[in-house]
Amino acid sequence: MSAPTAFSRARSDEQRAERKEAILATAATMLETSRVNQLTLNELARQVGLAKSNVLRYFESREAVLLELLQRETSNWMDALEARLVEEHAHDVETIARAIADTAASRPILCDLSASSAGVLEHNVSAQVATEYKRAAIAGARRLADIVGPRMGGFSEAQSIAMVAGVTLIIGGVWASSQPSPGLAAAYDANPDLRMMQIPLSVGIRELVATLLVGLQHREPSAT
Repeated sequence: MSAPTAFSRARSDEQRAERKEAILATAATMLETSRVNQLTLNELARQVGLAKSNVLRYFESREAVLLELLQRETSNWMDALEARLVEEHAHDVETIARAIADTAASRPILCDLSASSAGVLEHNVSAQVATEYKRAAIAGARRLADIVGPRMGGFSEAQSIAMVAGVTLIIGGVWASSQPSPGLAAAYDANPDLRMMQIPLSVGIRELVATLLVGLQHREPSAT
């Protein structure tokens, strides 16, 4: 990673936008070589070339930075997913599930942030940040439903909600399961009979998403 850049005080809206972008870009770069739980606000500030107090002028917490980064990663993922589905003229469960799995698995930052969102990232933010994040998440959910639903012959609102919730949980859950601790990785290496529990990321996402989509074709979800 290149040496941190020393910033002068941002005085215009354009400079403030640039500063915020630099913080997000630096966080993304850090997550290329570390995990969400290893990223600290102190190290982020050092890498971006700002005092911690200056970072907090733009984001109220480490979690606020990462929630906004998650929104960006999700939007980029859906761009790639939509392009893949268009390219493949996808209108069947297997092709759609494979496209979702491949495009998500190729974005480890998205997967790691998704795995950490509910249990970690949503727990140190104000009501304002939480509201903005959830509104963006709702917009993203509607977009995913619009991308996938018509290719499955159309979903009801309840089916769309279940599909989006399921895909989101699958991506985060399979990512977490596919990242064993050093001790668990050693156990898998030493005990071939345990390796059936070691889930490849893309395969796990694909199979669970396919199962979800097939289920939604045959059952209307209930809210009660």
